[in-house]
Amino acid sequence: MVKLFNSRSLPTSLILILGLGVTLAATAAVGRWERLLRQSEFQQHTNSLTTALQRTTNRYNELLLSISDLYRASKAPIDEATFSRFVQRSLGSYPGIQALEWAPLIDQPERAEYELWLEEMTNGEQASITERDRAGHLTPAAVRSSYVPVTFLEPWQSNEAALGFDLASNPTRRVALERARDTGMPAATGRIQLVQDQAEDQYSFLVFVPIYNQPAQSRSNRRQQLQGYILGVFRVADVVEESLRDLNGDIDFYIFDQSAQLEEQLLGFYNAQTRRLVTREPPRTRLAVSSLCPSGLNCVQTISLGQREWQILFLPSDRPYLLWRTLATLLIGLLITAVLLIYLARWQAELRRTRELSDLKLQLFSMASHELRTPLSVISVSAQSLGANRESLSLQQQEGAIARIQIAARRMGQLVNDILTLTRAEAGKLEFNPEIVELTPFCQQLFEQIQLKPGQNLSLEGKAVSGKAYLDKKLLHSILINLLSNAAKYSPEDSQIRLIVTAEAQSLHFQVADRGIGIPSEALEQIFEAFYRGKNVGAVPGAGLGLAVARTCADLHGGYLTVQSSSCRGTCLTAVLPRIE
Repeated sequence: MVKLFNSRSLPTSLILILGLGVTLAATAAVGRWERLLRQSEFQQHTNSLTTALQRTTNRYNELLLSISDLYRASKAPIDEATFSRFVQRSLGSYPGIQALEWAPLIDQPERAEYELWLEEMTNGEQASITERDRAGHLTPAAVRSSYVPVTFLEPWQSNEAALGFDLASNPTRRVALERARDTGMPAATGRIQLVQDQAEDQYSFLVFVPIYNQPAQSRSNRRQQLQGYILGVFRVADVVEESLRDLNGDIDFYIFDQSAQLEEQLLGFYNAQTRRLVTREPPRTRLAVSSLCPSGLNCVQTISLGQREWQILFLPSDRPYLLWRTLATLLIGLLITAVLLIYLARWQAELRRTRELSDLKLQLFSMASHELRTPLSVISVSAQSLGANRESLSLQQQEGAIARIQIAARRMGQLVNDILTLTRAEAGKLEFNPEIVELTPFCQQLFEQIQLKPGQNLSLEGKAVSGKAYLDKKLLHSILINLLSNAAKYSPEDSQIRLIVTAEAQSLHFQVADRGIGIPSEALEQIFEAFYRGKNVGAVPGAGLGLAVARTCADLHGGYLTVQSSSCRGTCLTAVLPRIE
Protein backbone atom coordinates (compact mmCIF):
# COMPACT_ATOMS: atom_id res chain seq x y z
CA MET A 1 0.00 0.00 0.00
CA VAL A 2 1.40 3.39 -1.01
CA LYS A 3 1.84 5.76 1.86
CA LEU A 4 0.24 9.07 0.89
CA PHE A 5 1.53 11.15 3.78
CA ASN A 6 4.40 10.66 6.14
CA SER A 7 4.19 11.77 9.76
CA ARG A 8 5.88 15.09 9.05
CA SER A 9 3.71 16.10 6.08
CA LEU A 10 0.44 14.94 7.65
CA PRO A 11 -0.30 18.17 9.63
CA THR A 12 0.59 20.33 6.61
CA SER A 13 -1.55 18.22 4.29
CA LEU A 14 -4.39 18.23 6.79
CA ILE A 15 -4.37 22.02 7.15
CA LEU A 16 -4.08 22.42 3.36
CA ILE A 17 -7.03 20.10 2.70
CA LEU A 18 -9.18 21.59 5.49
CA GLY A 19 -8.22 25.17 4.58
CA LEU A 20 -8.95 24.72 0.89
CA GLY A 21 -12.13 22.77 1.64
CA VAL A 22 -13.50 25.39 4.03
CA THR A 23 -12.40 28.20 1.69
CA LEU A 24 -14.07 26.65 -1.34
CA ALA A 25 -17.23 25.85 0.61
CA ALA A 26 -17.39 29.39 2.01
CA THR A 27 -16.66 30.84 -1.43
CA ALA A 28 -19.43 28.76 -2.99
CA ALA A 29 -21.87 29.79 -0.24
CA VAL A 30 -20.99 33.47 -0.49
CA GLY A 31 -21.11 33.25 -4.30
CA ARG A 32 -24.60 31.74 -4.16
CA TRP A 33 -25.70 34.36 -1.62
CA GLU A 34 -24.24 37.17 -3.73
CA ARG A 35 -25.93 35.85 -6.87
CA LEU A 36 -29.24 35.66 -4.99
CA LEU A 37 -28.62 39.17 -3.70
CA ARG A 38 -27.98 40.43 -7.21
CA GLN A 39 -31.09 38.63 -8.44
CA SER A 40 -33.08 40.26 -5.64
CA GLU A 41 -31.63 43.69 -6.44
CA PHE A 42 -32.41 43.14 -10.11
CA GLN A 43 -35.98 42.13 -9.30
CA GLN A 44 -36.42 45.12 -6.99
CA HIS A 45 -35.10 47.39 -9.70
CA THR A 46 -37.38 45.97 -12.37
CA ASN A 47 -40.30 46.18 -9.94
CA SER A 48 -39.48 49.86 -9.35
CA LEU A 49 -39.39 50.55 -13.08
CA THR A 50 -42.63 48.70 -13.64
CA THR A 51 -44.31 50.49 -10.73
CA ALA A 52 -43.17 53.86 -12.09
CA LEU A 53 -44.65 53.10 -15.52
CA GLN A 54 -47.90 51.80 -14.04
CA ARG A 55 -48.18 54.84 -11.76
CA THR A 56 -47.73 57.22 -14.70
CA THR A 57 -50.34 55.51 -16.87
CA ASN A 58 -52.75 55.46 -13.91
CA ARG A 59 -52.27 59.21 -13.49
CA TYR A 60 -53.12 59.74 -17.15
CA ASN A 61 -56.25 57.64 -16.77
CA GLU A 62 -57.26 59.65 -13.72
CA LEU A 63 -56.69 62.88 -15.62
CA LEU A 64 -58.95 61.80 -18.47
CA LEU A 65 -61.61 60.70 -16.00
CA SER A 66 -61.45 64.08 -14.27
CA ILE A 67 -62.01 65.85 -17.63
CA SER A 68 -64.93 63.53 -18.32
CA ASP A 69 -66.43 64.63 -15.00
CA LEU A 70 -66.66 68.15 -16.44
CA TYR A 71 -68.99 66.91 -19.15
CA ARG A 72 -71.02 64.78 -16.79
CA ALA A 73 -71.45 67.59 -14.25
CA SER A 74 -72.27 70.39 -16.71
CA LYS A 75 -75.87 70.76 -17.87
CA ALA A 76 -74.91 73.24 -20.58
CA PRO A 77 -72.83 72.25 -23.61
CA ILE A 78 -69.08 72.67 -23.12
CA ASP A 79 -67.60 75.15 -25.58
CA GLU A 80 -64.03 75.37 -26.81
CA ALA A 81 -62.99 78.11 -24.43
CA THR A 82 -64.23 76.19 -21.39
CA PHE A 83 -62.46 73.02 -22.52
CA SER A 84 -59.24 74.92 -23.13
CA ARG A 85 -59.26 76.61 -19.70
CA PHE A 86 -60.03 73.33 -17.94
CA VAL A 87 -57.17 71.32 -19.45
CA GLN A 88 -54.43 73.99 -19.48
CA ARG A 89 -53.22 73.19 -15.99
CA SER A 90 -53.09 69.46 -16.75
CA LEU A 91 -50.96 70.05 -19.82
CA GLY A 92 -48.40 71.87 -17.70
CA SER A 93 -48.38 69.20 -15.02
CA TYR A 94 -48.17 66.16 -17.29
CA PRO A 95 -45.32 66.56 -19.79
CA GLY A 96 -46.00 63.12 -21.28
CA ILE A 97 -49.28 64.28 -22.83
CA GLN A 98 -49.14 65.04 -26.55
CA ALA A 99 -52.71 66.39 -26.66
CA LEU A 100 -56.07 66.36 -24.87
CA GLU A 101 -59.09 66.30 -27.16
CA TRP A 102 -62.87 66.20 -27.36
CA ALA A 103 -64.43 64.17 -30.19
CA PRO A 104 -68.26 64.13 -30.38
CA LEU A 105 -70.31 61.48 -32.14
CA ILE A 106 -71.64 62.99 -35.42
CA ASP A 107 -74.32 61.11 -37.34
CA GLN A 108 -74.46 61.33 -41.13
CA PRO A 109 -77.39 63.81 -41.16
CA GLU A 110 -75.40 66.13 -38.83
CA ARG A 111 -72.29 66.12 -41.00
CA ALA A 112 -73.16 69.15 -43.14
CA GLU A 113 -73.96 71.32 -40.15
CA TYR A 114 -70.79 70.21 -38.39
CA GLU A 115 -68.63 70.97 -41.43
CA LEU A 116 -70.14 74.49 -41.69
CA TRP A 117 -69.13 75.05 -38.05
CA LEU A 118 -65.69 73.66 -38.79
CA GLU A 119 -65.25 76.01 -41.77
CA GLU A 120 -66.22 79.04 -39.69
CA MET A 121 -63.90 77.99 -36.87
CA THR A 122 -60.88 77.63 -39.21
CA ASN A 123 -61.71 80.71 -41.29
CA GLY A 124 -62.29 78.60 -44.34
CA GLU A 125 -59.03 76.60 -44.11
CA GLN A 126 -60.86 73.32 -43.44
CA ALA A 127 -64.40 72.54 -44.47
CA SER A 128 -64.83 68.78 -44.05
CA ILE A 129 -64.34 65.81 -41.78
CA THR A 130 -61.10 64.04 -42.88
CA GLU A 131 -59.51 60.64 -43.00
CA ARG A 132 -56.29 59.19 -44.33
CA ASP A 133 -56.15 57.48 -47.69
CA ARG A 134 -53.93 54.49 -48.43
CA ALA A 135 -51.03 56.79 -49.23
CA GLY A 136 -51.38 58.45 -45.82
CA HIS A 137 -52.71 61.77 -47.08
CA LEU A 138 -55.62 63.57 -45.43
CA THR A 139 -58.75 63.54 -47.60
CA PRO A 140 -62.48 64.22 -46.98
CA ALA A 141 -64.04 61.34 -45.12
CA ALA A 142 -66.15 58.85 -47.04
CA VAL A 143 -69.88 58.65 -46.44
CA ARG A 144 -70.62 56.64 -43.30
CA SER A 145 -73.45 56.38 -40.81
CA SER A 146 -71.48 58.24 -38.10
CA TYR A 147 -68.21 60.00 -37.45
CA VAL A 148 -66.05 60.80 -34.41
CA PRO A 149 -64.12 63.92 -35.51
CA VAL A 150 -61.57 65.69 -33.32
CA THR A 151 -63.29 68.96 -32.37
CA PHE A 152 -61.52 70.52 -29.37
CA LEU A 153 -57.79 69.93 -28.83
CA GLU A 154 -55.08 71.38 -26.65
CA PRO A 155 -52.39 72.39 -27.21
CA TRP A 156 -53.26 73.76 -30.62
CA GLN A 157 -49.67 74.25 -31.81
CA SER A 158 -48.30 71.22 -33.68
CA ASN A 159 -51.66 69.44 -33.37
CA GLU A 160 -53.84 71.55 -35.72
CA ALA A 161 -53.69 68.86 -38.46
CA ALA A 162 -55.79 66.57 -36.23
CA LEU A 163 -58.76 68.97 -36.17
CA GLY A 164 -61.73 67.34 -37.91
CA PHE A 165 -60.01 63.96 -38.29
CA ASP A 166 -62.50 61.11 -38.01
CA LEU A 167 -61.10 58.80 -35.32
CA ALA A 168 -63.49 56.02 -36.41
CA SER A 169 -61.96 55.97 -39.90
CA ASN A 170 -58.93 54.07 -38.63
CA PRO A 171 -59.40 50.38 -37.67
CA THR A 172 -57.04 50.55 -34.68
CA ARG A 173 -58.76 53.62 -33.26
CA ARG A 174 -62.23 52.23 -34.05
CA VAL A 175 -61.59 49.06 -32.02
CA ALA A 176 -60.69 51.15 -28.95
CA LEU A 177 -63.67 53.51 -29.54
CA GLU A 178 -66.12 50.63 -29.61
CA ARG A 179 -64.56 48.96 -26.54
CA ALA A 180 -64.80 52.21 -24.55
CA ARG A 181 -68.37 52.79 -25.75
CA ASP A 182 -69.56 49.28 -24.86
CA THR A 183 -67.81 49.00 -21.46
CA GLY A 184 -68.09 52.59 -20.27
CA MET A 185 -64.43 52.38 -19.19
CA PRO A 186 -61.27 54.01 -20.59
CA ALA A 187 -59.89 52.08 -23.54
CA ALA A 188 -56.47 52.43 -25.16
CA THR A 189 -55.55 51.85 -28.77
CA GLY A 190 -52.70 49.77 -30.06
CA ARG A 191 -49.70 51.54 -31.51
CA ILE A 192 -50.66 54.18 -34.10
CA GLN A 193 -49.10 56.89 -36.25
CA LEU A 194 -50.50 60.30 -35.29
CA VAL A 195 -52.03 62.51 -37.95
CA GLN A 196 -49.95 65.41 -36.63
CA ASP A 197 -46.75 63.36 -36.18
CA GLN A 198 -44.56 62.88 -39.25
CA ALA A 199 -41.77 60.98 -37.46
CA GLU A 200 -41.85 57.41 -38.67
CA ASP A 201 -39.82 56.03 -35.76
CA GLN A 202 -42.29 57.14 -33.06
CA TYR A 203 -45.24 55.11 -31.89
CA SER A 204 -48.18 56.69 -30.10
CA PHE A 205 -51.42 55.56 -28.52
CA LEU A 206 -54.76 57.07 -27.58
CA VAL A 207 -56.89 56.55 -24.50
CA PHE A 208 -60.65 57.12 -24.92
CA VAL A 209 -63.13 57.87 -22.14
CA PRO A 210 -66.80 57.68 -23.31
CA ILE A 211 -69.28 60.43 -22.47
CA TYR A 212 -73.01 59.61 -22.40
CA ASN A 213 -76.05 61.90 -22.58
CA GLN A 214 -77.70 59.88 -19.82
CA PRO A 215 -76.35 57.27 -17.44
CA ALA A 216 -76.35 53.90 -19.20
CA GLN A 217 -75.93 50.47 -17.67
CA SER A 218 -76.28 48.08 -20.59
CA ARG A 219 -74.39 47.84 -23.83
CA SER A 220 -77.43 48.80 -25.92
CA ASN A 221 -78.16 51.82 -23.74
CA ARG A 222 -74.54 52.94 -23.93
CA ARG A 223 -74.63 52.81 -27.71
CA GLN A 224 -77.85 54.85 -27.79
CA GLN A 225 -76.73 57.44 -25.21
CA LEU A 226 -73.15 57.96 -26.52
CA GLN A 227 -72.34 61.68 -26.83
CA GLY A 228 -68.63 61.51 -27.67
CA TYR A 229 -65.18 60.86 -26.23
CA ILE A 230 -62.58 62.59 -24.10
CA LEU A 231 -59.25 61.33 -25.33
CA GLY A 232 -55.60 61.70 -24.47
CA VAL A 233 -52.90 61.48 -27.10
CA PHE A 234 -49.59 60.06 -25.91
CA ARG A 235 -46.27 59.17 -27.45
CA VAL A 236 -44.91 55.95 -25.98
CA ALA A 237 -41.43 57.48 -25.70
CA ASP A 238 -42.73 60.54 -23.81
CA VAL A 239 -44.65 58.38 -21.34
CA VAL A 240 -41.74 56.03 -20.64
CA GLU A 241 -39.05 58.69 -20.43
CA GLU A 242 -41.17 60.91 -18.20
CA SER A 243 -41.93 57.95 -15.90
CA LEU A 244 -38.27 57.00 -15.47
CA ARG A 245 -36.84 60.51 -15.37
CA ASP A 246 -36.03 60.39 -11.64
CA LEU A 247 -34.91 56.74 -11.55
CA ASN A 248 -31.34 55.61 -11.93
CA GLY A 249 -30.68 52.29 -13.56
CA ASP A 250 -28.70 50.44 -16.18
CA ILE A 251 -31.36 47.99 -17.33
CA ASP A 252 -32.49 48.04 -20.94
CA PHE A 253 -35.95 46.77 -21.81
CA TYR A 254 -38.47 46.23 -24.58
CA ILE A 255 -42.17 47.16 -24.36
CA PHE A 256 -44.71 44.98 -26.15
CA ASP A 257 -48.47 45.38 -26.47
CA GLN A 258 -49.73 41.89 -25.72
CA SER A 259 -53.26 42.80 -26.84
CA ALA A 260 -52.13 43.60 -30.40
CA GLN A 261 -51.37 41.32 -33.29
CA LEU A 262 -47.89 39.81 -33.25
CA GLU A 263 -46.43 42.07 -35.97
CA GLU A 264 -47.71 45.19 -34.18
CA GLN A 265 -46.76 44.31 -30.59
CA LEU A 266 -43.43 46.14 -30.40
CA LEU A 267 -43.84 49.60 -28.87
CA GLY A 268 -40.18 50.48 -28.36
CA PHE A 269 -36.77 49.73 -26.87
CA TYR A 270 -35.50 51.69 -23.86
CA ASN A 271 -31.73 52.29 -23.79
CA ALA A 272 -30.71 52.87 -20.17
CA GLN A 273 -27.41 54.49 -21.16
CA THR A 274 -29.00 57.19 -23.32
CA ARG A 275 -32.25 57.17 -21.30
CA ARG A 276 -34.23 57.22 -24.55
CA LEU A 277 -36.90 54.97 -25.99
CA VAL A 278 -36.53 54.18 -29.68
CA THR A 279 -38.21 51.88 -32.16
CA ARG A 280 -36.22 48.90 -33.33
CA GLU A 281 -36.67 45.24 -34.02
CA PRO A 282 -36.91 42.92 -30.99
CA PRO A 283 -34.31 40.24 -30.24
CA ARG A 284 -34.71 36.81 -31.70
CA THR A 285 -35.66 35.38 -28.34
CA ARG A 286 -37.99 37.41 -26.20
CA LEU A 287 -37.15 35.66 -22.97
CA ALA A 288 -33.66 36.55 -21.83
CA VAL A 289 -31.89 33.93 -19.73
CA SER A 290 -29.07 35.02 -17.42
CA SER A 291 -27.84 34.56 -13.87
CA LEU A 292 -30.08 37.47 -12.81
CA CYS A 293 -33.24 35.82 -14.12
CA PRO A 294 -32.41 32.14 -14.70
CA SER A 295 -35.94 31.14 -15.62
CA GLY A 296 -36.31 33.93 -18.18
CA LEU A 297 -39.81 34.69 -16.94
CA ASN A 298 -38.31 36.61 -14.03
CA CYS A 299 -37.29 39.27 -16.55
CA VAL A 300 -40.90 39.90 -17.64
CA GLN A 301 -43.32 42.36 -15.99
CA THR A 302 -46.77 43.57 -17.11
CA ILE A 303 -48.79 46.75 -16.69
CA SER A 304 -52.44 47.46 -17.51
CA LEU A 305 -53.50 50.45 -19.60
CA GLY A 306 -56.99 51.11 -20.93
CA GLN A 307 -58.09 47.45 -21.01
CA ARG A 308 -54.81 46.45 -22.69
CA GLU A 309 -51.81 44.67 -21.31
CA TRP A 310 -48.27 45.89 -21.91
CA GLN A 311 -45.42 43.48 -21.40
CA ILE A 312 -42.00 44.77 -20.32
CA LEU A 313 -39.08 42.52 -21.18
CA PHE A 314 -36.02 43.51 -19.13
CA LEU A 315 -32.60 42.68 -20.54
CA PRO A 316 -29.91 42.04 -17.92
CA SER A 317 -26.57 43.50 -18.86
CA ASP A 318 -24.38 41.03 -20.76
CA ARG A 319 -21.29 42.71 -19.34
CA PRO A 320 -19.42 40.39 -16.95
CA TYR A 321 -19.61 41.55 -13.37
CA LEU A 322 -17.29 40.71 -10.54
CA LEU A 323 -18.61 39.08 -7.38
CA TRP A 324 -16.55 41.15 -4.96
CA ARG A 325 -17.71 39.42 -1.80
CA THR A 326 -17.05 36.01 -3.34
CA LEU A 327 -13.58 37.06 -4.46
CA ALA A 328 -12.85 38.57 -1.05
CA THR A 329 -13.96 35.36 0.68
CA LEU A 330 -11.72 33.30 -1.59
CA LEU A 331 -8.71 35.56 -1.07
CA ILE A 332 -9.21 35.77 2.71
CA GLY A 333 -9.63 32.00 2.95
CA LEU A 334 -6.48 31.39 0.90
CA LEU A 335 -4.62 33.99 2.96
CA ILE A 336 -5.65 32.38 6.25
CA THR A 337 -4.68 28.96 4.90
CA ALA A 338 -1.32 30.31 3.74
CA VAL A 339 -0.69 31.97 7.11
CA LEU A 340 -1.50 28.73 8.92
CA LEU A 341 0.77 26.78 6.58
CA ILE A 342 3.60 29.28 7.10
CA TYR A 343 3.09 29.18 10.85
CA LEU A 344 3.01 25.38 10.79
CA ALA A 345 6.10 25.24 8.58
CA ARG A 346 7.97 27.52 10.98
CA TRP A 347 6.74 25.53 13.94
CA GLN A 348 7.83 22.27 12.28
CA ALA A 349 11.19 23.81 11.35
CA GLU A 350 11.67 24.97 14.92
CA LEU A 351 10.61 21.57 16.22
CA ARG A 352 12.94 19.86 13.75
CA ARG A 353 15.76 22.18 14.77
CA THR A 354 15.04 21.45 18.43
CA ARG A 355 15.09 17.73 17.73
CA GLU A 356 18.29 18.01 15.74
CA LEU A 357 19.85 20.05 18.53
CA SER A 358 18.69 17.49 21.04
CA ASP A 359 20.07 14.67 18.88
CA LEU A 360 23.33 16.60 18.51
CA LYS A 361 23.55 17.04 22.25
CA LEU A 362 22.95 13.33 22.77
CA GLN A 363 25.61 12.54 20.20
CA LEU A 364 27.98 15.02 21.78
CA PHE A 365 27.42 13.59 25.23
CA SER A 366 27.74 10.05 23.93
CA MET A 367 30.86 10.92 21.99
CA ALA A 368 32.28 12.92 24.87
CA SER A 369 31.77 10.06 27.27
CA HIS A 370 33.56 7.78 24.81
CA GLU A 371 36.28 10.07 23.47
CA LEU A 372 37.13 11.71 26.78
CA ARG A 373 37.46 8.39 28.56
CA THR A 374 40.73 7.51 26.79
CA PRO A 375 42.66 10.74 27.51
CA LEU A 376 41.28 10.79 31.04
CA SER A 377 42.53 7.24 31.54
CA VAL A 378 45.93 8.21 30.14
CA ILE A 379 46.11 11.21 32.47
CA SER A 380 44.93 9.18 35.44
CA VAL A 381 47.30 6.28 34.86
CA SER A 382 50.27 8.52 34.12
CA ALA A 383 49.59 10.68 37.17
CA GLN A 384 49.24 7.62 39.43
CA SER A 385 52.45 6.19 38.03
CA LEU A 386 54.29 9.43 38.71
CA GLY A 387 52.88 9.70 42.20
CA ALA A 388 53.52 6.12 43.23
CA ASN A 389 56.86 5.44 41.49
CA ARG A 390 58.49 8.84 41.32
CA GLU A 391 61.64 7.71 43.12
CA SER A 392 62.03 4.55 41.08
CA LEU A 393 61.37 6.17 37.70
CA SER A 394 64.20 7.55 35.68
CA LEU A 395 64.17 11.14 34.50
CA GLN A 396 63.40 9.98 30.98
CA GLN A 397 60.46 7.90 32.20
CA GLN A 398 59.11 10.82 34.19
CA GLU A 399 59.36 13.14 31.18
CA GLY A 400 57.55 10.51 29.08
CA ALA A 401 54.69 10.31 31.57
CA ILE A 402 54.43 14.10 31.70
CA ALA A 403 54.43 14.24 27.88
CA ARG A 404 51.58 11.71 27.72
CA ILE A 405 49.59 13.79 30.23
CA GLN A 406 50.15 16.93 28.16
CA ILE A 407 49.14 15.24 24.91
CA ALA A 408 45.98 13.80 26.50
CA ALA A 409 45.16 17.18 28.03
CA ARG A 410 45.54 18.94 24.64
CA ARG A 411 43.37 16.30 23.01
CA MET A 412 40.71 16.79 25.68
CA GLY A 413 40.95 20.57 25.35
CA GLN A 414 40.56 20.41 21.56
CA LEU A 415 37.60 18.05 21.89
CA VAL A 416 35.91 20.26 24.44
CA ASN A 417 36.51 23.34 22.27
CA ASP A 418 34.99 21.59 19.24
CA ILE A 419 31.95 20.50 21.24
CA LEU A 420 31.44 24.01 22.60
CA THR A 421 31.83 25.56 19.14
CA LEU A 422 29.23 23.29 17.54
CA THR A 423 26.82 23.64 20.46
CA ARG A 424 27.02 27.42 20.47
CA ALA A 425 26.66 27.53 16.68
CA GLU A 426 23.53 25.35 16.79
CA ALA A 427 22.09 27.59 19.53
CA GLY A 428 22.93 30.75 17.53
CA LYS A 429 25.30 31.97 20.24
CA LEU A 430 28.56 31.78 18.30
CA GLU A 431 29.60 35.38 17.62
CA PHE A 432 31.72 36.88 14.85
CA ASN A 433 34.21 39.46 16.13
CA PRO A 434 36.82 40.35 13.50
CA GLU A 435 40.13 42.00 14.31
CA ILE A 436 43.48 42.62 12.61
CA VAL A 437 45.56 39.44 12.51
CA GLU A 438 49.25 39.24 11.55
CA LEU A 439 49.28 35.98 9.66
CA THR A 440 52.91 34.83 10.05
CA PRO A 441 53.11 34.84 13.89
CA PHE A 442 49.54 33.58 14.09
CA CYS A 443 50.34 30.56 11.92
CA GLN A 444 53.60 29.85 13.73
CA GLN A 445 51.71 29.68 17.02
CA LEU A 446 49.29 27.24 15.41
CA PHE A 447 52.16 25.02 14.33
CA GLU A 448 53.34 24.75 17.92
CA GLN A 449 49.94 23.32 18.94
CA ILE A 450 49.86 20.55 16.30
CA GLN A 451 50.86 17.06 17.48
CA LEU A 452 53.08 15.71 14.71
CA LYS A 453 54.18 12.18 14.03
CA PRO A 454 57.90 11.35 13.88
CA GLY A 455 59.46 12.94 10.81
CA GLN A 456 56.41 15.04 9.88
CA ASN A 457 57.15 18.62 8.88
CA LEU A 458 54.92 21.74 8.71
CA SER A 459 55.64 24.48 6.16
CA LEU A 460 54.14 27.95 5.80
CA GLU A 461 53.96 29.22 2.21
CA GLY A 462 52.20 31.79 0.04
CA LYS A 463 52.61 35.43 -0.93
CA ALA A 464 49.92 36.63 1.49
CA VAL A 465 51.40 34.98 4.58
CA SER A 466 53.54 37.98 5.42
CA GLY A 467 50.58 40.37 5.42
CA LYS A 468 47.71 41.15 7.75
CA ALA A 469 44.03 40.20 7.60
CA TYR A 470 40.86 41.46 9.25
CA LEU A 471 39.36 38.21 10.57
CA ASP A 472 37.93 36.64 13.72
CA LYS A 473 41.06 35.23 15.37
CA LYS A 474 39.21 32.59 17.42
CA LEU A 475 37.20 31.30 14.48
CA LEU A 476 40.25 31.28 12.21
CA HIS A 477 42.14 29.39 14.92
CA SER A 478 39.37 26.74 15.04
CA ILE A 479 39.43 26.39 11.23
CA LEU A 480 43.18 25.99 10.81
CA ILE A 481 43.84 23.94 13.96
CA ASN A 482 41.29 21.35 12.81
CA LEU A 483 42.53 21.25 9.20
CA LEU A 484 46.19 20.95 10.29
CA SER A 485 45.39 18.40 13.02
CA ASN A 486 43.50 16.21 10.54
CA ALA A 487 46.34 16.50 8.04
CA ALA A 488 48.87 15.39 10.65
CA LYS A 489 46.62 12.65 11.98
CA TYR A 490 45.92 11.00 8.60
CA SER A 491 49.37 11.52 7.04
CA PRO A 492 52.24 9.03 7.38
CA GLU A 493 55.49 9.66 9.26
CA ASP A 494 58.25 11.56 7.50
CA SER A 495 55.70 13.49 5.37
CA GLN A 496 55.31 17.18 4.75
CA ILE A 497 52.15 19.21 5.53
CA ARG A 498 51.85 22.56 3.78
CA LEU A 499 49.83 25.62 4.80
CA ILE A 500 49.61 27.93 1.79
CA VAL A 501 48.07 31.40 2.21
CA THR A 502 47.11 33.28 -0.96
CA ALA A 503 45.03 36.38 -1.63
CA GLU A 504 42.46 37.10 -4.29
CA ALA A 505 40.65 40.35 -5.03
CA GLN A 506 37.81 39.62 -2.63
CA SER A 507 39.01 36.66 -0.54
CA LEU A 508 41.82 34.95 1.33
CA HIS A 509 42.62 31.27 0.68
CA PHE A 510 44.06 29.08 3.47
CA GLN A 511 45.08 25.81 1.81
CA VAL A 512 46.21 22.76 3.82
CA ALA A 513 47.79 20.07 1.65
CA ASP A 514 49.05 16.67 2.80
CA ARG A 515 50.16 13.30 1.43
CA GLY A 516 47.88 11.24 3.66
CA ILE A 517 45.36 8.46 3.12
CA GLY A 518 42.92 10.74 1.26
CA ILE A 519 39.11 10.77 1.37
CA PRO A 520 37.05 8.21 -0.58
CA SER A 521 35.00 9.77 -3.38
CA GLU A 522 31.72 8.42 -1.94
CA ALA A 523 32.46 10.22 1.35
CA LEU A 524 33.12 13.70 -0.13
CA GLU A 525 29.45 14.81 0.11
CA GLN A 526 29.22 13.92 3.82
CA ILE A 527 32.71 14.67 5.01
CA PHE A 528 31.69 18.03 6.56
CA GLU A 529 28.86 16.54 8.64
CA ALA A 530 29.34 16.15 12.38
CA PHE A 531 30.43 12.69 13.58
CA TYR A 532 30.96 11.42 10.04
CA ARG A 533 34.25 9.59 9.32
CA GLY A 534 35.38 7.90 6.16
CA LYS A 535 35.58 4.13 5.97
CA ASN A 536 39.35 4.23 5.38
CA VAL A 537 40.31 5.83 8.74
CA GLY A 538 41.07 2.42 10.29
CA ALA A 539 42.22 2.63 13.90
CA VAL A 540 43.10 6.32 13.79
CA PRO A 541 41.26 7.88 16.76
CA GLY A 542 38.83 10.73 16.18
CA ALA A 543 35.27 11.97 16.77
CA GLY A 544 34.43 13.26 13.29
CA LEU A 545 34.03 16.84 14.51
CA GLY A 546 37.05 18.63 13.05
CA LEU A 547 35.77 19.39 9.53
CA ALA A 548 32.26 20.13 10.86
CA VAL A 549 33.73 22.74 13.21
CA ALA A 550 35.88 24.20 10.41
CA ARG A 551 32.89 24.52 8.07
CA THR A 552 30.76 26.13 10.81
CA CYS A 553 33.43 28.75 11.50
CA ALA A 554 33.92 29.39 7.77
CA ASP A 555 30.17 29.86 7.33
CA LEU A 556 30.14 32.39 10.15
CA HIS A 557 32.88 34.28 8.32
CA GLY A 558 30.72 34.28 5.18
CA GLY A 559 33.13 31.85 3.51
CA TYR A 560 33.23 28.17 2.65
CA LEU A 561 35.44 25.06 2.46
CA THR A 562 36.50 23.11 -0.60
CA VAL A 563 38.13 19.68 -0.77
CA GLN A 564 40.23 17.85 -3.32
CA SER A 565 41.39 14.38 -2.43
CA SER A 566 42.94 11.26 -3.89
CA SER A 567 43.93 8.05 -2.15
CA CYS A 568 47.37 8.12 -3.82
CA ARG A 569 48.11 11.85 -3.72
CA GLY A 570 46.62 12.96 -0.41
CA THR A 571 44.12 15.70 0.42
CA CYS A 572 43.94 19.44 -0.15
CA LEU A 573 41.42 21.34 1.99
CA THR A 574 40.93 25.06 1.36
CA ALA A 575 39.16 27.62 3.55
CA VAL A 576 37.96 30.55 1.40
CA LEU A 577 37.24 33.57 3.59
CA PRO A 578 36.07 36.98 2.32
CA ARG A 579 38.40 39.90 2.81
CA ILE A 580 36.86 42.51 5.11
CA GLU A 581 38.09 46.05 4.52
